[in-house]
Amino acid sequence: MTGIESGNLLFVKSIENVLGKEVLISPEMSSAMTLWNKLYRNQAPWKSEDVKSLNLASAIASELACQATLDFQSNVTGSRRAEEMDKLVYQDVMYDIRRCTELACACGGIVFKPYMDQKRLAVEYVPVERFFPLATDSRGRVISAVFAERMKRDGRYYTRLEEHTLDSRGITVRNLAFAGGGFLGLGKEIALSQVQEWKHLTPAVTIEGATNPLFSYFKLPMANTVDPRSPLGVSAYSRCLDLICEADKQFSRLLWEYEGGELAVDASVDALLLENGDMKMPALSRRLFRALDVDAGGSDLYSVFAPVLRDKSYLDGLNEMLIRIEDLCGLARGTLSNINNNARTATELKLLRQRSYATVTDIQKALQVALKQLVDGLDMMASVFSLLPAGGYEVLFDFDNSAMTDRESQFEERERLVQQGILNRWELRSWYLGETEEQAKKNLPVLKENTGEGDLSLEHRR
Repeated sequence: MTGIESGNLLFVKSIENVLGKEVLISPEMSSAMTLWNKLYRNQAPWKSEDVKSLNLASAIASELACQATLDFQSNVTGSRRAEEMDKLVYQDVMYDIRRCTELACACGGIVFKPYMDQKRLAVEYVPVERFFPLATDSRGRVISAVFAERMKRDGRYYTRLEEHTLDSRGITVRNLAFAGGGFLGLGKEIALSQVQEWKHLTPAVTIEGATNPLFSYFKLPMANTVDPRSPLGVSAYSRCLDLICEADKQFSRLLWEYEGGELAVDASVDALLLENGDMKMPALSRRLFRALDVDAGGSDLYSVFAPVLRDKSYLDGLNEMLIRIEDLCGLARGTLSNINNNARTATELKLLRQRSYATVTDIQKALQVALKQLVDGLDMMASVFSLLPAGGYEVLFDFDNSAMTDRESQFEERERLVQQGILNRWELRSWYLGETEEQAKKNLPVLKENTGEGDLSLEHRR
């Protein structure tokens, strides 16, 4: 893919001119998405020979994705169709789910788009720079959009636009191909058959009666402060770009402090050895000695340069910036910063984790909605092309958030549910010990009344 960027407004205008429809991407969102993408790829505009990067953007996206998908399991069940869909397609998505979630955290979202791959169902992960929304419903959900694909061959650009339109009739999918136009334009419309990779595509198809789009847009669940009217999501680090810039600068100051404070010896040229007319450094690090052309008659031959480092002040300042970044990104303090001096007890650490827990829970809810919509799209494709046997389906999700929650508190809560009759005792054992339902029921102790003492004792099931 080449020549397509979310911030390329000229490319957006070219799409609008061809389709005669407005693309719902404002100039503010275009600029913001371009910047988020550059930061994620460690290409911040403020990077230079003097300003190094901490690569905080990718660290934030990676950490949130890791916490949201750690030990995450999901499957489709309920019928033979569901089982085949799960085995052939859905589990492939689950294998890539952490990477997709990280990209969504970095750039505000990602699209899951079902398609036909050699007469079998597959899912394409479309980054936001190739996703151009056209219409939304009353809830702000994107229901019509254009997907762009571009390649360069023999010095010429080829672009394919795949338009998905949802209206009262159903879903209409159109494929349009273009050649030329340079880096920013579409060029002249051509037949799909003129490009080898696209010749098998149908120019247009309508799925009548459909009420939901084929694609599923996984949108990061943070409020859009760049353009509140936009249907697009925002990056996890969208609210702290200035702080990320300042943190990089502070980090660069710290590196310069270490470099400038290196131990050195200013030595008179008379103190250095001569070898074939050239000065020779002593058999130590070459950068330890610096030759000075001074009169050695009334001064020492050597003068040690060993300034006191101010690294603690720089480190404290950097740490405060990292704390502010964590707050704005919804991360627990200590994820990026050093909290050794701020929180020491288990209770304090538990409270600090709550911010991450809330953020990750919201991301998981959004991911769950997106995956359900994806399965709806796969089911629709399977019915239209008669790929799988008929049958219903259910999507099951299991998010293990034990790494962010207090296991002792979880046990106490589940134990109360057992006492209230809401949860079975074998369910508590299965969760706590990781046993299957059969194992938990078999190994579960049973209550037996001790008539001699009048109390209850435990006896294992035989």
